[in-house]
Amino acid sequence: MAVERRTVLRSALLAIGTGTVAACSNDNQAKNAPPDAASQPTTAPASTRPAAKRPAGPRPAPPTEATEIGHGPRTVPKVALTFHGNGDPALGTELLDLVEKAGAKVSVLAVGTWLVAHPEMATRVLKGGHDLGNHTMHHKPMRKLGAADARREIGDCAAVLRRATNSQGRWFRASGTQQTTPLIRSSAAAAGYAACVSYDVDGLDWQDPPAATVVKAVLDGVHPGSIVSLHLGHQVTVKALPQILSGLSAKHLTPVTLSELLQ
Repeated sequence: MAVERRTVLRSALLAIGTGTVAACSNDNQAKNAPPDAASQPTTAPASTRPAAKRPAGPRPAPPTEATEIGHGPRTVPKVALTFHGNGDPALGTELLDLVEKAGAKVSVLAVGTWLVAHPEMATRVLKGGHDLGNHTMHHKPMRKLGAADARREIGDCAAVLRRATNSQGRWFRASGTQQTTPLIRSSAAAAGYAACVSYDVDGLDWQDPPAATVVKAVLDGVHPGSIVSLHLGHQVTVKALPQILSGLSAKHLTPVTLSELLQ
């Protein structure tokens, strides 16, 4: 009987131990198992739709007047030699050859009737890496023109430039005057020009004086940032140009286009 009692007791203890181990194992599995979906925090998926664009505001109105520019920045060792494009194209070509031989760049502001008569000059100017701009259609004294005539003078030359080069050019210079008026500036803006290019140095070559007079006028008046007014079609300008270029070099000033000076 004692043996049977011990056997029963041993069996009972073994059953209890097995149940305890099973319970601990189940408890550890419950602790290590990942939480179910209901217990996990949720994060909204990122939207794949593009952000809505804000409506663009109204575009700024174009300026009603062009800005008059008399010179460039005084802090750079550069100057712009600008030439009124008119007269004998052979003299113009000779002058451009001299400019390019010296490694310089210039700007030609052309009269529309000149380009109509000599369309090859537009190509010649641009081929040399120079600027080509608008100096009105007939070179009339613009201060004496009414609004309609002023707009026509600028607009007609712009049209000639577009036909010849596919561009009306960036620069406009009024004819017959150094300084512009509100009427001239508004007419330039109406034609699509943001600037009226004046100058601070007059080379006086239009008077056909001795070449030394032109050289002195330019070199005495020039400063960093200067815009110099000269002319194609005058023999004196061709004669004076080599001394002008060497004098600018001595002053450590580089002749560049208006676009480079005023960038």
